[in-house]
This record gives sequence, structure tokens and C-alpha cells, in this order.
Amino acid sequence: MGRSPHRTGSDVPAEITTFVGRRRELGEARALLSSSRLVTLNGPGGVGKTRLALRVADQARRAFPDGVVVVELAEVRTAELVPHTVALASGLLDDPAGWTAETLAERLASRHLLLVLDNCEHLVVPCALLVRRILARAPDVHVLTTSREPLRIAGEHTYAVPPLPVPTWAEGSRAADLEQYDGVRLFLDRARAREPGFTLTEATAPHVAEICQRLDGIPLAIELAADRVRALPVEEINARLGSRLRLLTTGDRSASARHQTLLASIAWSHDLCTAPEQLLWARLSVFPSSFVMSAAEAVCSGDDLPSDDVVDLLTELVEKSVLVREQGSEARFRMLGAIREFGHQRLADSGGIAAVHDRLVGWCAQLATAYREGWFGPGQQEWSRRLRREHQNIAAALRFALDGRRPARAMAIASDLNLYWVTAGLLSEGRHWLRRGVEESEPGTPGRATALRWLAYLSACLGDVVDVPRLVADARSEAGGEPEPADLGYLCFVEGIAQLTIGESYSARTPLAEALRLFARTDDFVGRTHVLLSYGVTQWLCGELDSAQELLRECLHVSGIHHETTLHSSSLLHLGLLLRDVGEPAVAEAMVLEALQLKTRCDESTGQAMCLDALAWFSVADDPRRGATLAGCAEAAWRRSGASIERVGALRRFRAASLEHLREQLPERVVDALMTAGAELSTTQAFAYATGAPAGGAGRDLAGIFEPLTEREWQVAQRVAEGLGNRQIAGRLAISPRTVDAHVAHILTKLAFGSRTQVAAWVTERRRSTQA
Repeated sequence: MGRSPHRTGSDVPAEITTFVGRRRELGEARALLSSSRLVTLNGPGGVGKTRLALRVADQARRAFPDGVVVVELAEVRTAELVPHTVALASGLLDDPAGWTAETLAERLASRHLLLVLDNCEHLVVPCALLVRRILARAPDVHVLTTSREPLRIAGEHTYAVPPLPVPTWAEGSRAADLEQYDGVRLFLDRARAREPGFTLTEATAPHVAEICQRLDGIPLAIELAADRVRALPVEEINARLGSRLRLLTTGDRSASARHQTLLASIAWSHDLCTAPEQLLWARLSVFPSSFVMSAAEAVCSGDDLPSDDVVDLLTELVEKSVLVREQGSEARFRMLGAIREFGHQRLADSGGIAAVHDRLVGWCAQLATAYREGWFGPGQQEWSRRLRREHQNIAAALRFALDGRRPARAMAIASDLNLYWVTAGLLSEGRHWLRRGVEESEPGTPGRATALRWLAYLSACLGDVVDVPRLVADARSEAGGEPEPADLGYLCFVEGIAQLTIGESYSARTPLAEALRLFARTDDFVGRTHVLLSYGVTQWLCGELDSAQELLRECLHVSGIHHETTLHSSSLLHLGLLLRDVGEPAVAEAMVLEALQLKTRCDESTGQAMCLDALAWFSVADDPRRGATLAGCAEAAWRRSGASIERVGALRRFRAASLEHLREQLPERVVDALMTAGAELSTTQAFAYATGAPAGGAGRDLAGIFEPLTEREWQVAQRVAEGLGNRQIAGRLAISPRTVDAHVAHILTKLAFGSRTQVAAWVTERRRSTQA
């Protein structure tokens, strides 16, 4: 979109609309072109390959004495016409014998020019033959091509054109921050072209951010959405994006037919695929998130698509820009949203959607079983990371199973993942799936007793204990007359957890003691270790310190033998709290810091929150400013986890006492400002602040960032110390003066200062202490 009509000769077509962003891509593509004679810009339809190629060509034209020749191949339909079209664009007179790759290469042999072949994907073979001949016969000709798949000839350097960067709107985001993203800038530019009065406000900013994100940063899609602002408010555009392909059906009439709508652009890619590739495309659309090769083989293969063929077909779809391979050590693939939607419609039309859904459910069931069997051991961290990567696929499988009236399969998956829901901070989601499975199944359904047990457990962890007795009773009934000791042990464990959650520590002792007795008759180390931890915490809260230490140290021992991390770190945390109580603060803090390190490594947000809260309590007396900042870090971690310290009756009294003590030592506004600063830190920054570990690259001034300002506020404070005014600071940091005004106000509040001079003195002292 946004290009002038076709032109021939040595001129690059003039740009009609603004070229937005792409600074990094321009630099990288030009560097490739300077070192290679053949560069192919590839990517999905609408990603902006043509616009980038023309801008690169325009910037590079001085390096080519004979100029730039742009050849548009979108409307060329036969291989024989490719050399003719290139010759015509090059200003060559018609050859009576007709143009061939050989004759054209001979005529270009004496020229020093850049040849741009735009839209080669439907003519890959003839384009490859022509370019190979030109490179061999015309040593001073460089070729820049755009295509949805590479030419695959010797000497070709491919550059994958990425979507535009887009923001994620989160709590605390501001409209002023959005225009640093090229995707938003493109939307605003095109929207203002259609509706000159269009402005980005705090009310519209979340919708603009979500529109750009839901469109995956694809320029064509963003332009088509922005084109709607004249008729629809952005709130409604965002609401209607549930079906991207239906909304984005009009565009620039001067653009090529395949670029006038997003649907046409994707359909063009679909037509270029073979029948097996189209079939795999449709089946892969059941994955809402990225996926691994083994998942694609298991879910997408069948009688009409052998498993052995999936690897090669998947590779072809990557080459044709239908799939994107994600960066990382593990080979993961994904579809952009609109491409997936197109494929899913084809799958629905084929009538084979139920079978593919069923295979995805089966694959996720095997994954969940393997997780349950492998979680308690040295592979725990990798299992946790793997489940997080597969989370959306698992959620889709659970939904497919329940919508397809197969609650037993859904209950089995959700039950096997009971520890994932807890450690990943997904308690409410896990309870949702378990509750649906229980409600939609009949008594006696296989796996219903186990699902009831874990439903009761997650409810207790969430502090919602009202239904726990009924759920436990139902689970006992489902288990039958002679349940296994481990099954009874888990039910006693859940009863104890429910009491512990509401602060009834003494009431929790009896069921937990019984659970420990039952697990002693089994080889279920997972259940036994859970009970050792919970019973140890209970005894500590009841004042039975010797018993508590014995139980917690036994938990450390068992988990340590099996190289387990989650329960091991929780034991360290609670043993540290106990040792603090008995007068061993140094040992206690070391244990909690080790626990925080393990919880952070495993990305356990609830555990991180508890560790940060504990360190805040430890700091209150000796360093109240640090204690307040850590309390803010903990509050943010609790929010990220989806849990709340208010639901942990055994621990919330410590938080209340520490906050009361803080407000006795510091003015309330300072405590609030310090807690706010802590809450603004990311997980990595909070860990660095708590432990003193590096938070980023070399030379980063941790003291300036974390005591107690955010990184941006520290940057502003340093400019204040240099004597700059707010407008000068805005220019230096490339932000608005209004944003600087807000930062300076926050700095004064957080530091409890009344003047910029005090800020300057504080910065000077901070730098001195950092260098010491």
C-alpha cells in the first residue's frame, strides 16, 4: 500500500505515504547489500517487504552509476515473461528473437546497477534461473529481491523482514509512551491521514495499543485498521478485531489486488502452496501459540498426511513465510494471527476440525502425564519452563475437550498439572478447568475423585475454603470403600491446608499429622514432602519450634536428595523465618536469599512474593527505607502471582506488623513513595535489589536505579544534578517535557526532598558511594 503506480526505468517509485520506522532493518539490509550481490527480503504478505526494498534501493542508488531498476512482478503470470519484463524495465529495446535469461544477462553485462525484483514468490524458479545467469554474466549488477520465500541459489543472503514493534498495554502504561513503537506510529500516521483531528488520548491509547498488538505488527493490517477511524471509534475497531479478516476488507484502490485487503494477501500466499502444504497450514491453525516440531507431527499427521512428511512441509511453510520460527535454542514455530485465522477457516470448511482437536487433546494429555511423573526431580525447572511455553496450547486442549463433552480427558490433564497451576501462579485458571470438568461429568467418571481433590486444594490455596469440606467429602465418596493410603493422605493434606490458610493453625495439626502417617506407608515422595513442609510451618506457628525445625529440615533433606527445587526453596524460606524468630538473623537472611534465588530461577511468582515479604520484614528495624522498598516489590509480585498475602492467614500478620513499624519510623508519604518505587521494579530488578546481583549490562548503576528510583527517574535525577531544566532534560532523553515534569515530581516525593538542589546533592553522594 501507499505506492505510486508502476514505473519503469532507472527511477525508484516515489513514496506517496510516509515511511515509518524501520531504522534497524534499513541499516541491516543495506549492510547485506554492500557485501553481497544478491539479497532477498522475505516475510509474510503485508509485512512491508516492498516498501523496505524501495527505501533501501533509494538510499543505495549513489553506489550504482547506472542507477536502480525496479521490476514489479506481481502481475506477471508466466515464466517466459520474466526476462521480457526485466528487459522492459531496464529500458532495453525489444529483441526480435524474444528475451531469455541468457540474452538478457549478456545485455546487462556492461552495466553497474541495482536490479530490484519485487514479488518473486509466484515465479521463484524462473526468477532464480534469471538471477543466477545475471550474477554469472554481469559482475557489476547487484540484485535485491522481495519474496515470501527465498530463491535458493548460491550466493543468496536472505533477510527476514519482521513485523513492526508493538506495545503491550499494562497497568501504569501511558499514552505518551506509545509513540516510541513503530506499529503505533504507523497507525497514527495513517489514521490522521484519514481523520486529521485524530489524537491519541489516555482513553484511546489502550485500544490503539491492543489493535496493533492483535494485528501482530503487520503494516498492511495496521494500515487497513487505521483506515477505519473515519467511520468507527478505535474502541469499536478493537472490539471488532475478533475476526480480523472480516473487518479488514477494504484498502487502497490503487494498490495491487492482492494488497487491497488482508484476506487477499493471505489468499495469495495460500494459492502458492502445494495441496499438502495447505493441509498442514489448516491443521497447524489449532495451535493458538507457538509449537514444537514433535507437537506438529503428533497433531497434524494422519492417513492423508504421513508423519514423516511433516518436517519437510513445515520447513516449506517457513520458507514461504506462512510460519515464523522463533529465536531460541528450541525450535518453535508460530503463525501470525490473521494467517492462523485463515487456516482455521479452511480447516472448519474441510470438516476435519474435530479429529485435529482430538489429537491436540491427546498430545497435551501425554505432556501433562510426563510433567506429573517428571516434576519431582532435577528436571523440575525445565519442566516448568516447558509448561509455560505450552500454556496456551494446553488451555486450548482443555477447552476442546470440554466443549466436545469429554470431561474425563479434561479432568485428567488439569489434575496432572495441579503443581503447575500453583507454581506458575495460575491458581484461578487451574480451578476453572477442574471445576468445569467436575460439573460437566457424572459421578463415577474416571478421574473425578482426583479432580475433586485438586479442586479442593486450589480453592484452599486461593483462600476460598467454604466449599472445601464438601469437595473433600465428594472425593472420598468417589474414591470408594478402600482408597489407597496416598489418596487418603492427599485428602488429609488438603484439609490441613484449608485450616492453615484461614489462620487456624492448631486445627490444621491433626489432619496434617494423619497425612504424614499415611504417606509413610507409600513411596509417594511428592505427597510426603508437601506434608512435611506444611506440617513444619504449622508447628512453627503453634510455637512448637523444635518439632517445626525437625520437619522442615527433613523436607530439605528429602527434596535435596531428589534435586527438587520448589519444595526445597519453600523449606528454606520457612526455616529462615523460624530461625529469625529464635535469634539467628544472619543465617535466616541467607536462607531466604537462597530461597528467593531458587524461586526466581523457576519463575515462581507466589514464592518470590513470600521471599520478598520476608526480606522486607527482616529489614524494617535496621533499614526502614529498604524494608519499604522491598515491601513494594513484594506487593507487585503478589499481584503478578494472582494470589494475595491476605489469603495466607499464617503470614499476613507479619506484613501488618512490619508496615505499622515502618510508619512509626518514616513519614507515611515517604513509606508510600518507597513502596511505589519498589512496585515499579521488574522481577529482574526486584531480585537485583534484594540480593545485590547485577540487573543488566556492565556499568549499570544499581544504587542509583534501585534506591529507590526507577531507572528512568534515575536518568532524570542525573540530569537535574547536571543543572539542566526540564525542557533540556526532555531533549536529552527524547521524552516530552510533561513527562519530565511528572518524573521530577515523583523524585521529590520518593526522596522526601523539597528542592532540585537536594536531588543534585543526593545524586552526587550516590555516585560517590557506588564508586567506593
